[in-house]
Amino acid sequence: MKRSSLFTIYLLINYFFFSSLNISAQGNKIPLDHSVYEGWKNLENVRISNDGQWVVYEINPQQGDGFLYLVNVNKNQIDSVERGYNPVFSNQSDFLVFKIKPQYAVIRQAKKDKKKKNEMPKDSLGIWLMNGRDHIKLADVESFKVPEDGKEWFAFQHFKKEDTSRTDKVVSDTSGVRKTKGKPRGSDMVIMNPVTNKKYCYHHVVSYNHSIQGNAFGFIQESNDTIPVSKVSFFDAGKESAVAVFEAQGKVVRLALDEPGTKMAFLYHHDTSKIVGYDMYLWDDKKQKTAKIIDTLSAGMLIDWGISKHGNLWFSEDGTKLFFGTAPELPAEKEDTLLEEEKYHVDVWNWQDTLLQPMQKVDLNNEKKRTYLAVYHLKEEKMVQLADELIQDIRTLHKGKGNIVLGFARKPYARIMSWEASKNQDIYIIDMLMGKKTLVLGKKTSAIDISPHGKYVLWYEENDSSWYAHNIDEDRLIPLTRNIPVNFYEETYDEPNEPYPYGFAGWSDDDRFVFIYDRYDIWKIDLTEKYNPLNLTNGYGRTSRTQFRYQKIDRDAYYIPMKEPLLLRGFNEITKESGFYSSSALLQDNPGELVSGQYSFRSPIKARNADKLIWRRGNFMEYPDLYFSDLSFTGYRRISNTNPQSSRYLWGDARLVHWISFDSDTLDGILYTPHEMDPGKKYPMLVYFYEKMSSGLYNHRIPSPSRSTINFPYCISNGYIVFVPDIYYKDGYPGQSAYNCVVSGTLSMLDQFSFIDRDHIAIQGQSWGGYQVAYLITRTNIYAAAMAGAPVSNMTSAYGGIRWGSGMSRMWQYEESQSRIGGTLWEKTDLYLENSPLFHAPNINTPVLIMHNDNDGAVPWYQGIEFFVALRRLNKPAWMLVYNHEEHNLTKWPNRVDLSIRMMQFFDHYLKGVPAPEWMTRGIPAMEKGITDGYHLTDEN
Repeated sequence: MKRSSLFTIYLLINYFFFSSLNISAQGNKIPLDHSVYEGWKNLENVRISNDGQWVVYEINPQQGDGFLYLVNVNKNQIDSVERGYNPVFSNQSDFLVFKIKPQYAVIRQAKKDKKKKNEMPKDSLGIWLMNGRDHIKLADVESFKVPEDGKEWFAFQHFKKEDTSRTDKVVSDTSGVRKTKGKPRGSDMVIMNPVTNKKYCYHHVVSYNHSIQGNAFGFIQESNDTIPVSKVSFFDAGKESAVAVFEAQGKVVRLALDEPGTKMAFLYHHDTSKIVGYDMYLWDDKKQKTAKIIDTLSAGMLIDWGISKHGNLWFSEDGTKLFFGTAPELPAEKEDTLLEEEKYHVDVWNWQDTLLQPMQKVDLNNEKKRTYLAVYHLKEEKMVQLADELIQDIRTLHKGKGNIVLGFARKPYARIMSWEASKNQDIYIIDMLMGKKTLVLGKKTSAIDISPHGKYVLWYEENDSSWYAHNIDEDRLIPLTRNIPVNFYEETYDEPNEPYPYGFAGWSDDDRFVFIYDRYDIWKIDLTEKYNPLNLTNGYGRTSRTQFRYQKIDRDAYYIPMKEPLLLRGFNEITKESGFYSSSALLQDNPGELVSGQYSFRSPIKARNADKLIWRRGNFMEYPDLYFSDLSFTGYRRISNTNPQSSRYLWGDARLVHWISFDSDTLDGILYTPHEMDPGKKYPMLVYFYEKMSSGLYNHRIPSPSRSTINFPYCISNGYIVFVPDIYYKDGYPGQSAYNCVVSGTLSMLDQFSFIDRDHIAIQGQSWGGYQVAYLITRTNIYAAAMAGAPVSNMTSAYGGIRWGSGMSRMWQYEESQSRIGGTLWEKTDLYLENSPLFHAPNINTPVLIMHNDNDGAVPWYQGIEFFVALRRLNKPAWMLVYNHEEHNLTKWPNRVDLSIRMMQFFDHYLKGVPAPEWMTRGIPAMEKGITDGYHLTDEN
């Protein structure tokens, strides 16, 4: 793989040529069709080098082969590698490492030929040297790891090669012991310096890791015997040599190195089948010594517990602590002597179970692998168990700093998860050295945080809608926002539950200040209570209706910098425009505008060692491509061009619209219209909705096959208007709320815009939107057609149903969450009946297309069935698409394309007068499934 200067020049010419096409006139454009989906691309995996001179990104089609692009931002040069992905810059910005996929067509052919896994085409590794020399490509590479702070060394591993020798071959070792040669283990691993082109290869490696500073690597090798011999080695990058530090018959798993690369830890068990009960060993490079530091009999280890191979193993940043996972010993499985037909299979549901049986079954594999965090203090040579079966989850300070951790106990409230939307938990402070656990907060639902140095615990109190902090050393409660005269809860929250807070931006590096959001502004609050709370954005957010939020651009910073300018993202609730602004953590002042406009701005990333930024900007017309600038955003320029082919197709415009609902509320929505409409023509309109979507006025949408909803660009390109209204809800009346907003909005659009064909309007929605579609057509006949994806049609049966994807009961959705009934089925039976479309099905006169898939893990499939069979019984025009083994939203490409075709054929028939396809007129009998698609248009009604 070599850089071609001609190819680079071609790319630059090609890039700017297509850029000019994007801003050319609209003439001679064609409508989108279903064939364009595969080639429409997305920008992904964006990176900027630490020195700010290089930017890399992927542009990948939805199906097919993509490109990895490398931009030299100083020289305005762009280069590429076909099928490159997962790029990582070196810390010194002197090379780039990435994977290269096999060709899409080659993989497809291998699948058609039913190749085995080991016979499938393999990834390669690419190394791009920034000094202009030849690039490197290495075949059959499975993985690579680049040290975050390393200088020139990194490691990669090849795929395992199949051994064609007999698996029962008898060999002798040096002691004369006869062993059976087993299956091959591990593969070749290479530690490489691409700058000097030095490399060291090691065979039969099953696992490898590196220090953050990149000066040391560790790896585990296994022999080829039936009972493997595991060997652990330590590679010193400075000496460019490896030393074996451990070797024994059995299994070694989990390998961790401290940041400076002077210590290495790993787990070992003589029995390769074991999950729990491992011994922990520590290699000290300075002492040139390996020692066992923990086993099942160590002080601090719980009785019948041991170290689990499933737990993460890692050093604290300062190297004083080693974290690992423990678990109870699993009971030995009994020997199975029964035939399958002699066994019973039953799930026993008990009303006292903490979790419902379906939820237990969904979580079963994770529960078998659950580990409980423990710590080993290297200086004190002491183990402390932090988590246990009550306090199962632990949050450490940044990179394991300090001597305390937060513990979360959710188990006491697990049973009520079935009917309470809030996820309750008890919060403990745990002393890492002594193991003492102190309860500091009971039954809290909001997000909990701890300051960077562990001085304070922060939480939001729903009872009085205020933020509080707990001073750990002084055991003192500190009210933070109670006396500030603004709301810190979501002011537009409309579910039958306590509203959530707006959240917080972060902490100062000394733990003294915390930065908390209200709806619009950012407050700096002094935890020592010496100074009054300070509105950093000077109330400008509230007066201008602009929401300001802190943008973390330095990936290494775990606190808000006090002496550097802060980058904020601003979003105006009235205009829906956004931009980036500058502010200060020290002064109260209006944020300074850096760049803004009728776009969506997002994803700023700063170069680690330079004041250079990459970020994205887009709107409905313009794909959110990548931009490069300094921190002031002056002289910014676009450095990607993701979809130049868009200039060939008819597109559309997005405008913000307003109206008054039937409840006299002023509402917002988006109206998408074809570009350069014929003023004398009437256009059919599709109405799509979910909850509130007007904030996405400047969001871009690419032509893509449907997972469940209409594709806006496709519809607009083909002569449809699309209306997206916001919906505001009243507890107990979700259906009526949708009617008040959607129907009033539809009628208002007809009054405001004469180009809408009032006789040819349809509605479409998925999931919660699908429910609202089903409800609306029981209340109005103004829609000529309706498509409902995964609709709840009967709230009385759905209330007691299961979300099979999670195993959870659906009760909480109706009592406290999205379905918004606000009470149990027996408390508010009338509201469950009133809001259920099924009980009002005789009122429906609108043709309905339903999609409900037989593996839907969110809305039970029987909800769609109940709706369809009721309409069929009532002799109402209805169709239902059931994609086999598919989820709530479609995942398989052919199914997505098929839904796109059928949904638009359905709308084209009822809104444009296009003949109906055969699948609508005569159906597709089971005998013809997979033989005919029924797309052919007929002259039948």
